[in-house]
Amino acid sequence: MPSKKTRINLTVDDDMNELLAELAALQGVPKTTLVYEYLEAMRPHMIEIRDAIRMVNEKKDPAPHLRKMLMNTQQDFLDVLKEELKYD
Repeated sequence: MPSKKTRINLTVDDDMNELLAELAALQGVPKTTLVYEYLEAMRPHMIEIRDAIRMVNEKKDPAPHLRKMLMNTQQDFLDVLKEELKYD
């Protein structure tokens, strides 16, 4: 059954193609699945960046939004670090 999702063309250099192929093989998934999953993982960050760019385009100060992004990223890092330290 054909997918109803929008398809996009993506051109990458040879090094990126080799990296994607190796990562996909190591995880046992097709390259397209790997790229899709990476993009899905980046979706929240892409939304935040989009919102910051919109603010700039609307001549609004993006600093509060960017600070919030930074704090969220730092909190995510601390959460991962705490989890890792549990196993040491």
